[in-house]
Amino acid sequence: MRMPTSKPGGARFRGPTSSHEYNQNEDDKYLELVELYQQSNKNLQDLQEAHRIVVAENAALQAYIQMLTDRIGTLEQKITDMQGALPYPPTFFQTSFVQQMATHYPNISQDNSDSTLRADMDTEYRYATLPMIAQIPKTYVKNDLTGEIIVPDELQVSLGRSNSGGTVVDTNVYEAFNGSDDTFWERVVTYDFSSCPDQEDVIMEITLPSHLVNNLNINTIVINPHPERGVQVANVEYLYEDAWQQIPGFQQNDLATISTALYSPRKKWYFPQVPVQKIRITLVQKTPIDLGGKKAFILGAQEIGVYLTLFEQGGGMVLTPFEMTGLYNIESVEHVFLNRGAFSFDQKLDNQLEGNIFDYEILKEEIDGTLTPLSGREWSGQFAQRLWVRTMLYPDPYNGVNPCLTAVRLNYSR
Repeated sequence: MRMPTSKPGGARFRGPTSSHEYNQNEDDKYLELVELYQQSNKNLQDLQEAHRIVVAENAALQAYIQMLTDRIGTLEQKITDMQGALPYPPTFFQTSFVQQMATHYPNISQDNSDSTLRADMDTEYRYATLPMIAQIPKTYVKNDLTGEIIVPDELQVSLGRSNSGGTVVDTNVYEAFNGSDDTFWERVVTYDFSSCPDQEDVIMEITLPSHLVNNLNINTIVINPHPERGVQVANVEYLYEDAWQQIPGFQQNDLATISTALYSPRKKWYFPQVPVQKIRITLVQKTPIDLGGKKAFILGAQEIGVYLTLFEQGGGMVLTPFEMTGLYNIESVEHVFLNRGAFSFDQKLDNQLEGNIFDYEILKEEIDGTLTPLSGREWSGQFAQRLWVRTMLYPDPYNGVNPCLTAVRLNYSR
């Protein structure tokens, strides 16, 4: 908002006044009042939007907390049942997730002497993967010098829905396609209390620009739903060979007991490269809120990104720690990949992933932080207080998909 430009009337004591200056001053005051009103109105709209966002996210979190509370009750009952079922099984396990993983050795000298390429870590989307070389956006163009982002007019987005009732209000849907976390698209569907359905959905069909790059190949889709964990990303499809197909690996292999399919966090999918110009996304909202005396379903996205991502083909290394106690025997190690469904290997052939998608070795941490490998015979009767699993990740040799490691599980016995 600019500073005021109006001045005092300029009337001189016992002297003539200037009608021109007086009229100009009155005009300036009028224009400033108009500007003040417009700014005040914009502030009110911004506050109403912020209030609506907070209410929607609060409702999503409340539903999520209630679900967690119910889960705690279920776990407490299971613990009670287990206490009455002694003795316990002799095999145990520990699971470390990507948040505990590292790409550097604890000992600086050892870290500096190892020239192995390190994996890329993404805790926001819950995976470690191959080092990224480049990521080419398919929905916008970014000026590397100025940072300006342009969403081309050729990008087309149409919105449909299964329901027919209610009042639908959308903000600018293209705000979700500019790669910025500062903008978003939101749809508000309001109903009278008596006619409110159980859920509301939106079916988004995206036609990608064909002139941005020299090919239509994509292998990455990103969706940051709004409100996060309050909207279900029900389906993501692409049009390929005149037929809609669900993207490979849509059902992500989460170890979490809470389904991310029902309570969708931020999600990123990597799959084999495929030439695509149309994508279809289905979002579902099942938690309406009270808004202005009506029931309102709020659903949208902070970001919807489509990319062609290129990775180092030589692989990447990641380290996973485990804190151990007492004397134990190492039984086995399991690797959990978020995009397991996108691999060329059948789900029944997990035994073929080692040597093709990954290799690993177990190391123990010495007093000075140096990690030394354990031989097979050292798996039994081990007492190291901290173990590390050193994993090398490789692209799928048959379809080129980069593996997204989300967790490592260590099975042991006493």
